[in-house]
Amino acid sequence: MILVGAAFAWLAADLLGWNLLDTGRGSPVFLSGYGPLVAVATFSLLIGILLLLFRAYLTSFKDAVRILADAVRSHGEDLPDTADCRVTVETAGRLLDRVRENFGVSVKQAREDQEKRVREITEAHRDLLTRHVFTKKMLQASRSHEVLEALLKGVREGLGFSGAVLGILDERGDLVFGSEGGGNGQGSVRIPCSNEMSLLARTVWRGDAVTIPSLDGKSHCPEDRAILGDRPAFLVPVARKVGRKCSEVQACGHLECPAYDTLDMDTKCWIEGFSTCILHVSGTLEEKRKECLQCEMFAPSAILVVRSQPGSRPISRKTTDSVVTLVREAATALELVELNENTRRLSKTDGLTGLANHREFYRSLTRELARARRYGHPLSLLMLDVDDFKKFNDQFGHLAGDAALRKIAGLLRGVVRTNDIVARYGGEEFGIILPEATPAGALMLAERIKTEIDGHRFFEPSGGEGRLTVSIGIYSMGKEDVSEQKMVKFADEAAYLAKTMGKNRVVVKEHV
Repeated sequence: MILVGAAFAWLAADLLGWNLLDTGRGSPVFLSGYGPLVAVATFSLLIGILLLLFRAYLTSFKDAVRILADAVRSHGEDLPDTADCRVTVETAGRLLDRVRENFGVSVKQAREDQEKRVREITEAHRDLLTRHVFTKKMLQASRSHEVLEALLKGVREGLGFSGAVLGILDERGDLVFGSEGGGNGQGSVRIPCSNEMSLLARTVWRGDAVTIPSLDGKSHCPEDRAILGDRPAFLVPVARKVGRKCSEVQACGHLECPAYDTLDMDTKCWIEGFSTCILHVSGTLEEKRKECLQCEMFAPSAILVVRSQPGSRPISRKTTDSVVTLVREAATALELVELNENTRRLSKTDGLTGLANHREFYRSLTRELARARRYGHPLSLLMLDVDDFKKFNDQFGHLAGDAALRKIAGLLRGVVRTNDIVARYGGEEFGIILPEATPAGALMLAERIKTEIDGHRFFEPSGGEGRLTVSIGIYSMGKEDVSEQKMVKFADEAAYLAKTMGKNRVVVKEHV
């Protein structure tokens, strides 16, 4: 700095005409005495400027180091107050390395979270689309088995639970799993729904979905083990929605019954066996459940078993929510199927007895009569009239009369052949169409029916005992060509004749 100032002072003196090295040279008169003073002044000015610049630079540097040290300490670094510039810079470098590393981890975690969220959204969209597609298929089904097939296919293929199986409740009250259910190559697996030892049967009765991590420590039967194995499983009962009230189905007339005017399936009066219920059943719980399985108000139709398998979708709370939603849609579809089936059945069956109604009776008679004419086969017709039914109603009440008619219908079903057609013609009168029945065969059947009904005792809740008989008329088609109206007329005339002859007897109408 001093050297720089001296050089500038020398240059200034030289310019002013005062040569420090050559004193003998002449100088201008007006500057000859001021050369040294100008050089000193120039030197001092330059030194002052350089000192100011140096001081300004040095102060900025110290401030920068101090600010950096404060920033390092604020991030938790142990930096002494007397730390020099090198230590501060090294500490700041290590801090920056850690921040850079943490930032990379954060970015990676954020990327993973974003990818996970995208997968969840994609999965939820796929599940929603699956529910839409298979719900549409189930709602378009016309039979219960079509609904259950669509449900199982939707859970397996749509939702990705390839290990799912379905146990369908059959007419015997058994849960039937297909040959793929057991996975042991031993064919289908059958579990009585009334079996209290079965975990699957108990789940059906509870009606709630449940996750089974393992069968260890839980009461179960060997068939449960064959279905569930040792892996976790998710069980969902498939129950149709009940669209009719208990009083509409049972027609018992007991207003005290808690299930009389309700759709609540939790009120199972026919299982508990209330004394006010006409369907009171005594015995074990298994016997009561067998009675319940025959009731039209029994809602469960199947049980869906979602099993955990390698390569299958994992079982968790989130993944099984879609399964439960699809099962609920299946319940709605089963309700619609039941309504359609009831509509078709009611169009040709009697609402009280469940037999063919008047319209279906004539339709069946027309069909069988045309077949008998075409192939020359015999055809017989029985007309039954319950004796003194009005007196029975007056004594025991119309509800008892309805129960008696239902019981007679049940007795008729148990006596006739499989291809015979039993119908309620109207009131207390019944008709039975006997294809391929000769007059002798028709007479034997009529005598058996008369004996069965005469030997039955109709017990009522009031404690009384009623006895009913029937008068039966028979007409068998011969060689003459008769219409269905004439066949009914001839058989009905024979039944009327049986009544006038003393009742509880069989009369055969001779050919015209």
